[in-house]
Amino acid sequence: SCSSCPHIRRPKQWYQRRVRDIEHDEELTSNGWTNEISQEKYRIWKKQIPEENVTLYKIFGSFDTVSSVEFYNAQVNDQYRSVWDKSVSSLYVVDNITNNREIVYWATKFPFPLQDRDYVFERSHLMDEKSHTIEIASRSITHKSKPEYPKFVRVCKYGSKLVIRAHKDLYQKGMSYCLTYYDDFGMPIPNQVKDRLANTKIPEFLDKVHDAAVYLGSTGKLYVPYPEFSASKRN
Repeated sequence: SCSSCPHIRRPKQWYQRRVRDIEHDEELTSNGWTNEISQEKYRIWKKQIPEENVTLYKIFGSFDTVSSVEFYNAQVNDQYRSVWDKSVSSLYVVDNITNNREIVYWATKFPFPLQDRDYVFERSHLMDEKSHTIEIASRSITHKSKPEYPKFVRVCKYGSKLVIRAHKDLYQKGMSYCLTYYDDFGMPIPNQVKDRLANTKIPEFLDKVHDAAVYLGSTGKLYVPYPEFSASKRN
């Protein structure tokens, strides 16, 4: 039960601190990360956190054919994601906390015989025009309007941080990203299976995000985080 999960009640220092979008291989290795895949398009690393009983994954990549703002929109346009991401059964904002923070409900399909999963998480947005970066951070929470449903296994341990850095300008084509995340599926899964899922499904997902970003860019209807966060960083 998520309501009794200590992970939710305990402050998450990992979630609170900024994740750098560029880290050298030597620095990752010295901090306990192991390299899983090194390809032209992707670099995937993982790190065990025994005290939390979770595995962190870090994915580095870049695209020259979309802008940072387009890639960001593909991540937060929940209505359109429900179209292009066939694993989504439900995805919508439950509550708006501030202009750049909201509570999101997400139900996702799992292949038979696994039971479908659902998530309730807080998502925050940060845009810093000075450093040409956009950041999206998410973490699992509980919310009174979204109790656990028998149809789904509620995922209690979930967190992600996506840092998008423009090569030149946030609106120009060309960007790099660093995605750091953990995801406990709510049932015992061998580490080999988790690694295989991370090493195949996440790159596939990010390619779909890229395609969605291309489409959203063609529509010209793009949202950017409110500038209050950027302004506060420059003061």
